[in-house]
Amino acid sequence: MEILIPGLIIVALMVYASTRIKRSAAAAFDSEAIETDEFVINKPEGFLNNLNGDPKFALEAYSREYGVAATDLRAGRVALTIRPATSIASEVQRIMETDGEIVEDLSEMIGSHHYRLIETRRTDKTAECVVTYKLAENNSKVYILEAVRLSETSDEFAGDLDAFVASFELK
Repeated sequence: MEILIPGLIIVALMVYASTRIKRSAAAAFDSEAIETDEFVINKPEGFLNNLNGDPKFALEAYSREYGVAATDLRAGRVALTIRPATSIASEVQRIMETDGEIVEDLSEMIGSHHYRLIETRRTDKTAECVVTYKLAENNSKVYILEAVRLSETSDEFAGDLDAFVASFELK
């Protein structure tokens, strides 16, 4: 009896802690607006903002799902790189050298900022990927948002990732 009561208390605490951890982990994949001094972006549900990721990225996020054929690759990944003292033209040249042929190239104006949207295709670890870049220039810096999704993903997932990219705006 002396062991039973402390044992029940420990089990109850473990169940409580486990439930709290699961709830917190699930909330991390909820949609949210990410806002800094330089940009705003809306992360859709199903993506995790990797706060302690690679320091070379101003923003790094990845999807909850993995690809069907490529089980070790996430279905979608997004990374924002900020490069000082460069231009959009030189970054587009770098993208062409890295990814090859540009499938789609669009320009848009949002507020006072000019954005360039580029879509390419490349292979990551034997999986075909669609890569969308959104480039913008502000205060002698170029912002390069790179969204990579596996070609095999659903139209709904592709739409969510496109909305993620479209929501990126400079302040």
